[in-house]
Amino acid sequence: MKSIFKTLSLILIFAFGLTLTINAQTVKESKKEVVEQPFCPVAYLAMNKAAKGDAKYSSIYKGKTYYFAIKDAKSMFDAEPEKYLPKYDGFCPTGLAMGKKLASNPEIFSVYKGSTYLFSNQMAKENFDKDPEMVIKGANKNIAILAKK
Repeated sequence: MKSIFKTLSLILIFAFGLTLTINAQTVKESKKEVVEQPFCPVAYLAMNKAAKGDAKYSSIYKGKTYYFAIKDAKSMFDAEPEKYLPKYDGFCPTGLAMGKKLASNPEIFSVYKGSTYLFSNQMAKENFDKDPEMVIKGANKNIAILAKK
């Protein structure tokens, strides 16, 4: 009887411990979703480069946190946030044009007609750069469809 009780106790301890581990992992994963890409949205347009932002220069806009490389970049963003936001909420326009909502790598970007476009990979950027108007047309067509899914 004692051995059955010991075994049952170990199973419960293991199960409880596993539950705590899974819950802790779920919390970590959900926090990852909340964390924004720490790249300065102003640097894409103002310096034509992907620059990491600094947490001491941050702004919250429409529920998202944006980080800036320098204080002046934060001021510029705060004055005209829509000007500096990457198109398509940062999703890859080439992917959207193909009907797929792909996360982007913030270090792969193009600036076209005063707007920033982020890409999932170098090939997606190259396809965009060959004919941006065609990709934008396809992305605009599919973004509303994908938003409903």
